[in-house]
Amino acid sequence: MSETINNCFDSHTHFLGTGQVALELSLRDLKSASNVSELKIEPHHHRGEWLVGFGWNHNNWVPSDLPHKSILDKVFPDKPVFFSRVDGHSSWINSKAIEVLKQKGFDFSKDPQGGKVLRDLNGEPIGILQDQAHINALLMLPDYSDQQLSQFLVRSGEIFNAGGFTHLRDMSMTFRQWQLQKALCEQQKLKIYCEGFITVESVKDLDRGLSEYQKCLDSPCAQLKVKGLKIFIDGSLGSKTAYLSQNYVGENQHGLLIWSATAIKATIAYCWRNKMEVAIHCIGDEAVHTVAQCAREVSAAGLLGKIHIEHAQLLRPETIPLLKPLHVYVHMQPCHWLSDHPWLQDCIGDLTKYLFQWEALRKNRIHVDFGSDSPIEPTNLLLTRKALLESAKSIPKPSEDWKRFHAYPTSGWGQCQTEFDDQGIIAINFEGETIRFR
Repeated sequence: MSETINNCFDSHTHFLGTGQVALELSLRDLKSASNVSELKIEPHHHRGEWLVGFGWNHNNWVPSDLPHKSILDKVFPDKPVFFSRVDGHSSWINSKAIEVLKQKGFDFSKDPQGGKVLRDLNGEPIGILQDQAHINALLMLPDYSDQQLSQFLVRSGEIFNAGGFTHLRDMSMTFRQWQLQKALCEQQKLKIYCEGFITVESVKDLDRGLSEYQKCLDSPCAQLKVKGLKIFIDGSLGSKTAYLSQNYVGENQHGLLIWSATAIKATIAYCWRNKMEVAIHCIGDEAVHTVAQCAREVSAAGLLGKIHIEHAQLLRPETIPLLKPLHVYVHMQPCHWLSDHPWLQDCIGDLTKYLFQWEALRKNRIHVDFGSDSPIEPTNLLLTRKALLESAKSIPKPSEDWKRFHAYPTSGWGQCQTEFDDQGIIAINFEGETIRFR
């Protein structure tokens, strides 16, 4: 028997990146670092002279050590290589990449604020960049053409529709992407309603973010909404850079707070003062607690606005009362349970008791939406149901119908419906047009 959801919503995505990853070199099937020698490289796997790929996960390898640049050097001695980890928070690069990045001004001798350049005992970079170091290097890669970006966007739309979704939040919007996406919507090449958030890298970047936000507002599209700014204040559990209240198992470190509390408060105030929403990536329990405290201080000073907590994968009970008085939306991804739980106990120890507190949030009347974090995880409605069923052995599942967490929370934006059953997505109806998948 089939079921339906109206305006089916993926609440946390990287829309452009989903199509980009789908069309570029996939590293998800690597069984070890040395398996890069077996990759089939195509011309379209390059950005300019750079070979780029996405999806390696050392937690699935035996042994589960981080890879070294020397492995890439043997296979790709003459071209710069930039391979992003599956969480999008680390990169594995070769010696040629280090050489080219140095020429562009990247300083490998020190760690940037909120990032790490991993080095050996002699102080030489081993070829792993984490969080802000990863981002800084990624921004130095050659740009894609408009034609390439449009291809990525079309492919993204196909992927999200096939996963059952007609509505989504894009956490990586730019004005350039907005213009291309608007043109594709007007050509009826995208069957997607999309909210966008502009990513900013620092407090100094806020004015640029506001400018891009305003440009999007000034170029309206019926299928697009721009909502505010997005910041990353910690990393990921897989890279051991999510900001925790205690050390990672076997390590003398508990992650990265990429933005200081002062900068977080300044950003929240800036967004609310300019009538924008603010979305904050925070995975670790201490990261979420820090954001809650910062938002409470800003609201106590008389500024009010909407705040989105992205991920909240670990959430301590004492943090929830801090969130309740805020105009807060929490966006969680049950599908992360499927990929993360086999190794999380060995990574964060007894902090696993704070995993995925969706039912505690619901009981406290805090709004929760579900998403996929695509392309970090596949976007598919049925993965949420599978994750909720499997995680219920150790985590209370939502007592409400799980489909409610995938329904777009505001009425009047689109007339769409998704039909599915136990085998998968049957069809979507987008403004009267039915697209069938079975």
